Amino acid sequence: MTKVAIAEEIAERIRSSEGPIELVDTRGQTVGFVRRPPTEAEIERARSRASQDGKRLSWAQVAAKVRDRAAE
Repeated sequence: MTKVAIAEEIAERIRSSEGPIELVDTRGQTVGFVRRPPTEAEIERARSRASQDGKRLSWAQVAAKVRDRAAE
């Protein structure tokens, strides 16, 4: 994996964002996309919603639901 250091201001914008983030260069060309990891609150909400119909989901299934919701 390649790591790229970014300014703290940009890091904070990523942390506080909702959903996926498109990274662009100074010309507006897409460089890539970033998805921040789900917060504990988002994970807990997904767990709660996933078990509402009485079925239990695995951790992987819950995490996938959170990632899918974040991508919306």
